[in-house]
Amino acid sequence: MYRLYYTIGFRITYGPELEASWDAISAMGQWAGVLVGFLIPIAAVYLQAQIDKNKREIGESNSELYNEFIEFKSEYADKLKALSKLVDENGDIIIDGGTLNDRADLKDKALKFINISMVTNTKRVADHLEVSEDEAFDLLETMLRHDESISAGGIIRKENIGNIVWTKKRKR
Repeated sequence: MYRLYYTIGFRITYGPELEASWDAISAMGQWAGVLVGFLIPIAAVYLQAQIDKNKREIGESNSELYNEFIEFKSEYADKLKALSKLVDENGDIIIDGGTLNDRADLKDKALKFINISMVTNTKRVADHLEVSEDEAFDLLETMLRHDESISAGGIIRKENIGNIVWTKKRKR
């Protein structure tokens, strides 16, 4: 057995009387270098193939996730819009039973109607919004005094509701 190792350049030396052949050790080092020279490119190609396979799998997974997101978005788009209306500009969630959102919608409709009409009265606004004249007056008064989004002509009181003229806000 020791003779086999000795013939290929390697031997176990337990005894100091045996001589170490540095040529044989060098030959074994060269064979190891040749072997490693073949194994490194093979390992590099194998690792690159594994990396490419993982990239493909991740890409396919991302595509599937994106498709699921598109399906979710199309399925729940209306629900997400409704939920996003419950968040104010500070990011706080507001749940109020819908009266404030309805009032904001009425204000928007009233403002658009007044801007298009240029000059209108309370009755025409109430008819357009499909609310009573008193409700329209309260809304328009809030828009005039608090929001300052419209202008008015006449005495702004409920007793004078038929004589008030609502106009578009003039820019200064």
